[in-house]
Amino acid sequence: MALMGRKIVDIRAYVVEGGGADYHDQSEDHWIVQQIATPMSIYPEYKATRTSFGINARKTLVVEVESDNGVVGFGITTGGYPAAWLVMNHFDRFVVGKDANEIEKIWDQMYRASLYYGRKGVVKNAISAIDLALWDLLGKLREEPVYAMLGGKVREELTFYATGPRPDLAKDMGFVGGKIPLLKDEPMPVNGKLKVSDKPGFGLELNRDKALVQVKKGTRL
Repeated sequence: MALMGRKIVDIRAYVVEGGGADYHDQSEDHWIVQQIATPMSIYPEYKATRTSFGINARKTLVVEVESDNGVVGFGITTGGYPAAWLVMNHFDRFVVGKDANEIEKIWDQMYRASLYYGRKGVVKNAISAIDLALWDLLGKLREEPVYAMLGGKVREELTFYATGPRPDLAKDMGFVGGKIPLLKDEPMPVNGKLKVSDKPGFGLELNRDKALVQVKKGTRL
């Protein structure tokens, strides 16, 4: 187990456009953009596609936290530029300089400090990205998967279904089922499971092939 008592020395926020956590941020010919019933479907001018009313306006938020020994944890969610601004101009003060073990305290301080304008929406997106990054960092520092720090795993596999217009592809990829969000055929039941990762942190790698737009402290949006 790695030496504990590490301090967080930096926090960074990035915005990714074109996919990622904001899975609605796709090209106009993507199935998820096409006509699917939404609360905006009652307005003819916003019925044809979901991007017509800005369902993809949030974009993906990536947060990195770095400890004093150079280890980096990251978290991903939606929220885009507004959430990134909050990370770098409000919530950073509760993270930088703090002990990497104090995840619950950091979360509580961020939540309480944002009660006057938050409690939901993009504010919770920002808090969630930081929280995920902190857990990922702590897991890497302790050289443990996150589930071990939360009390240990209770099963060897997790079952998932996939949402999309092609349940046959969900079956090929090993999902247990496919949910079709369109008025088409019934979902096709399939068999399959995904293994639980034993890697430190969340066991994920940050794909830097995506264009990461960094939002720094003091950035004006």
